[in-house]
Amino acid sequence: ADPVLWAAISSRCFEYAERLHYWDAVLILQAFTAARIEDRLLFLRLSEALSSKTSKLAPKHVLDLFAVYEAHGLRPRALYVELFHTLLRLSRSMYAEELSLSLQALARYGLGNPTVITHLVRTVRQQLSDFRLRYLCGVAGALGAMHACSPPLLAELDARALLEVQTVPVQELLDNMQAFPLMEFSWRPYEEQCLAELLGRTRTFVSAEDMDQFVDPFEALRFLHSRGLLHNDFLKSLCQWCLLGVHRPNVQSERRPTARQLIILYDHCHERNMDQAGALQDALHYYVESAGGKWQRAMPKPLMYHKKRNYIRTDDPLGGVELPELPSSGFQLRPTQRQEQDLPGLPSSNAGATLWPPGDASAESVEDSELVEASASAIAAPRKKPSAPSPLLGPDETTVRCWVKSRKSPRPRVRVDRGLKKILRKDMPPGPLWYHGGWETRPKYQQGVATRRYPWAGVPTGHNGAKRVLRR
Repeated sequence: ADPVLWAAISSRCFEYAERLHYWDAVLILQAFTAARIEDRLLFLRLSEALSSKTSKLAPKHVLDLFAVYEAHGLRPRALYVELFHTLLRLSRSMYAEELSLSLQALARYGLGNPTVITHLVRTVRQQLSDFRLRYLCGVAGALGAMHACSPPLLAELDARALLEVQTVPVQELLDNMQAFPLMEFSWRPYEEQCLAELLGRTRTFVSAEDMDQFVDPFEALRFLHSRGLLHNDFLKSLCQWCLLGVHRPNVQSERRPTARQLIILYDHCHERNMDQAGALQDALHYYVESAGGKWQRAMPKPLMYHKKRNYIRTDDPLGGVELPELPSSGFQLRPTQRQEQDLPGLPSSNAGATLWPPGDASAESVEDSELVEASASAIAAPRKKPSAPSPLLGPDETTVRCWVKSRKSPRPRVRVDRGLKKILRKDMPPGPLWYHGGWETRPKYQQGVATRRYPWAGVPTGHNGAKRVLRR
């Protein structure tokens, strides 16, 4: 940026230093430090303004102020004394991470104030049960750099670190191993314990459930390969996990291997003569056959899913069952084959009936009567679709297990509006005894203003004082 602009900002901040909030002053100092603009007068002026506002600072602000002033080689005495008092005051309320970062900051800048370190160490001992392994490494490394770690304190830290390594999940062990190289202060014995525990647990992996303890198993594979610690037991368990993963749906909520990850796994197995493992071959074949899990399953889906209704995935119960043939739908009765009921007191309708087709009908009379009887029996008899239970279910199971919410309830059916106020409901149940007023109570509702909302205008009247409320 233009130096003139930074000069204008500096002069403005110098003028309004006392009126700045403490968070604004910290951000301004960080901005000048990030832009590598050295303005010692501004930094000293803001230090005077911040000296009276240190009671409002959080531990993060204190560490930020130490960072910006140490970057410029400035140590304002008044501000540093107030910052040390702030650390003393906040030490008992700090979290484990804040305690670790505070000790690392003091060790980084060489601010080994004995009083501050004593109070921080006292808080560390009191809150030792809340410290994770990486915080323990930071505390031990910072105190070791300042030569302020006594043997009793180190013994307590060692016992806590051993307990932490033996009880944390395997994923946290991996996270700790990945975070150790990024830490400025750490403790090598704790790192070695963490690595030994991680390798010991991965050597006991057998099934896909064991490998499923990792958030990303291939991330653990890359870590072990980069350290030269990859072993066959880990690869076998990872093959089992991939075989289970390729059968999962290809959606974002499921963890399944990708094509690139399967190729990487095959390369590692090929280097160790494990490429012919059954789990790996089955995973690769199914991944190719299912097009990476993108093919839809050949299963019927309902047209619409309803809320609060359970669905059961099962095969067709009539699959493989031979159904009887139904009569042909194209069969039509002839005009003379309609059976009409004769009216009482009139001659029969068959007396003067004409034959169809004209001519000799003696040969077809018997056949026509049989067709009429068969069609009448077919129409009159109820036709039911035969059904059978699914062959996949046991004798105590059934395919009708869903509880349908959409069935209508018995009458009277009362409409329920969840968003309606109770006092506006027509079917509001009676309240408790203390809710109703007695003969000695006074009306609790005074004369209101005529509005379209509750409370309406008028004093409630009734046989029991304030028991009833007027409604529109």
